[in-house]
Amino acid sequence: MADLPTALITEILSRLPVKSLLRFRRVSKAWQSLINDPHFIKLHLKRSQQNTTNQTLVLRDCYLYSANFPTLDRAAVIDHPLKSDRIGTALLGSCNGLLCLSNGEQEGEGTILYNPATRKHRELPFSSIEFPDSDFLLLCERIVYGFGYDHVHDDYKVVRIIQFFEQNPDLYDSEVKVYSLKTGSWRRIADFPREYYLSYKRASGVYVNGYLHWVVARKPESDGTQLIVAFDLGSEECRVVPQPKYSTGEFHLNVGVLQGWLCVMSNYPYFRTDVWVMKEYGVKESWVKLFTVSQRKVGPFDYVRPLAMKGSEVLLEQDCANLLWFHLHTQRARSVNMRDMPRSLDAEMMVESLVPLDSHKKKRKRKPKKNRYSGIFLVVCLFLCSLTISCLFTFIISSLVTRLFCIISCCPACTVLLPLTCVDY
Repeated sequence: MADLPTALITEILSRLPVKSLLRFRRVSKAWQSLINDPHFIKLHLKRSQQNTTNQTLVLRDCYLYSANFPTLDRAAVIDHPLKSDRIGTALLGSCNGLLCLSNGEQEGEGTILYNPATRKHRELPFSSIEFPDSDFLLLCERIVYGFGYDHVHDDYKVVRIIQFFEQNPDLYDSEVKVYSLKTGSWRRIADFPREYYLSYKRASGVYVNGYLHWVVARKPESDGTQLIVAFDLGSEECRVVPQPKYSTGEFHLNVGVLQGWLCVMSNYPYFRTDVWVMKEYGVKESWVKLFTVSQRKVGPFDYVRPLAMKGSEVLLEQDCANLLWFHLHTQRARSVNMRDMPRSLDAEMMVESLVPLDSHKKKRKRKPKKNRYSGIFLVVCLFLCSLTISCLFTFIISSLVTRLFCIISCCPACTVLLPLTCVDY
């Protein structure tokens, strides 16, 4: 393997599952450096999004579960940091292998970003709700979250939108806050547009192509027109997404994501659900009706939601209770038989990745550890050095004196002069 070019090794490793890569980091320092490299992490994520090898189905009941896709053979409990026997953890969103999880808006309950593959997490700081000034009692009627990736600033962001209502349902205020993984803090931005009313109280934003999407109405009481609003994570501004030309009749609108496409479900009660996908984001003409789920063929349901595709089959969530494989050609559905599947479920697709959660932390240079014995050692060294120099100096002087005495003793003139000198003294 040492003789293989780095480019070829990168190509091979980028197609492997995350679990294998986590083990291969121990092969050598070179492999560890390669697998931890940000460019390799992005390449591996791109490859994982193009196939189903690293895709996982996440199910939410009292606990969070994961199942390998597309086998869906067994549901395993996710042992995340917020796991609790008394509080059901909410799944607020999924993006690039990261999950946004929360146990509530109260201080101390906690919201985190979590990577199930690497088992790393980042805790979000608590952000209090700022109620607007009003003479009337205000209610937090709508509290929604969204989580996604900001391509412009290479950052992951969590968005919290709160709408406050007074006695008149057509009059309301809002608060919008954004958490940035890079800065590790919340900040308040411009309020949600007053002409848009969130249709669902707790619906999380659907992430597609750098935008978070919600279904809204023009006004809560006076106008029931439903729109799709997109929140741009780069500019942090809202805009309306063009919709397809639906069939006539009254229906309930919902939004989702399927195979990376923005997806809308128009649910005609007691009859059918039409599933549309936007093949080219932002282009109205690119909307295509992908399929229709008829209650005459699959049985009664309140709603169905597409999750993923495998060949000519689509995985559907039915009424937060069942998972179905729906065949596009035969228009028939079959139940998914999964071991340990929870009774009630809220499903979300996730791609496994190596995306780290420490991007907002600046790397600090390691300071050398202080040795408490260094001062004593230095004093001893100086003492020994001074002692050595003193001894050497004494030895040199004594040697010179001895040498001089020997010379004087051997010289006849000095021998004559020496006694005279002694007599004078």
